[in-house]
Amino acid sequence: MYRRRRMAVAFAVVAVLVIAAGGIYVATLFARVSDNIAANSVERPEGGTVELPDWKGPVNLLIMGSDTRAGLTSGTYGDDDVEGSRSDTLMLLHVNAAHTDATLVSIPRDTMTARPDCTYPDGSTSPAEDVAQINGAFDVSPFCTLDTVREMTGIDVDHFVVVNFDGFIDITNAVGGVDVCLAEPVSDPDSGLFLDAGPHTVQGTEALAFVRTRYGIGDGSDLGRIHTQQTYLSALARKVKSAGTLANPVALFSLADAATRSVQVDSALSDTGTLVGLASTLATVDLGNMTLLQMPAEDYPYDTNRVQPSFEAETLWAALRADQPVRLGGSDAAPASDEQQDAPEGGDTSAAPDEGSAPPEDTAVTLGPDVRGQTADKTTCAGG
Repeated sequence: MYRRRRMAVAFAVVAVLVIAAGGIYVATLFARVSDNIAANSVERPEGGTVELPDWKGPVNLLIMGSDTRAGLTSGTYGDDDVEGSRSDTLMLLHVNAAHTDATLVSIPRDTMTARPDCTYPDGSTSPAEDVAQINGAFDVSPFCTLDTVREMTGIDVDHFVVVNFDGFIDITNAVGGVDVCLAEPVSDPDSGLFLDAGPHTVQGTEALAFVRTRYGIGDGSDLGRIHTQQTYLSALARKVKSAGTLANPVALFSLADAATRSVQVDSALSDTGTLVGLASTLATVDLGNMTLLQMPAEDYPYDTNRVQPSFEAETLWAALRADQPVRLGGSDAAPASDEQQDAPEGGDTSAAPDEGSAPPEDTAVTLGPDVRGQTADKTTCAGG
């Protein structure tokens, strides 16, 4: 039996966690990261009082990957003439009140849903829309995306983290690359990914191409790309944990500094002490108790290239609103790839003692077998 590994990071949350852990371990890192974050914090355009969260109950955080090309230093990525910005990746993280279970829901960028009134940074207003593509809300402001997700899900989410292409590349390089697996060869000139089937270590622009590839893997849909991203996120979390990054001040400084240079947060998260509190909510979540899944979706009836939340999505939102753990009905039972079987750490095959109790399984909500996803402790191949 392999030793259980504690949850250390999750995708863009890796930036938040290493920032916070840095404040705990290294004073110079604390100051450097504070400066980075303060320079990139965003105030709500319509103003209002900023309340710092205490993270004592359930935690909800919106994680956005921006496709903006403005100000990038790492490349042009083909569409550098595209105006505006969209949330190319959109994920809702929920950590339960006991801080023993986490759910990371990927919301397809092509999701059609209602959008509320939103305020541009200059104070002008974008009128509400009965239906709009969800990734377009980001072009108004990250707060518009936040409000749209809150309206769609009914979940009280007030804080966000945004990572652009530069930030993603910096994070991947800082950990020395991430081990991934492909079930089939990929030749995708749109993303710039050209790899044979099997295991690979990707970093830099190749890692970015891996998570951006859409037409090179599977059916070419955004749902297929979400699966690819989930295989990467799980591998990133395992890499940071197995490398002992959080216990290595030099590695920690490199990762946190790199991550925060291109990370944007809402103004409440610009307080580094608040980030330390956020880190503590995830510190006791085992990788096996973190579920990564796609929002249950169905074809949008007026455009089959778009999707809308399915009936089962409301089951998911209701479970998260009630702070119930979510389990997958079939997808997460898939075996790990032959190329990348998990190995016990340090040769120790005994079970590590629990530092916290997982939620009782009789309170868990199990989604249908068609909902795709995995737990973060599983190694899977993209395109499989």
